[in-house]
Amino acid sequence: MTETTIYLFDPQLAARHSPHLPDASCTHPDVERAWREKQIRDAAYFRSLRRAPFAGNELEDWLAAEQEIDDACATRL
Repeated sequence: MTETTIYLFDPQLAARHSPHLPDASCTHPDVERAWREKQIRDAAYFRSLRRAPFAGNELEDWLAAEQEIDDACATRL
């Protein structure tokens, strides 16, 4: 059986659902840090929904989401 990777981060969708956040291309470090954290938080939340109602894997969800967001950002540079 082949494992399929599902990416939960969609930059366009994130921008539509977070219109109050500044554009991710802003060069101010505080804004970039806040934008990155918001994207990771959202991705970790959606990961947790996929395995509901099981709790206890919050750190695993966060670390996987963090890697996913960082990879997505690196490919856009």
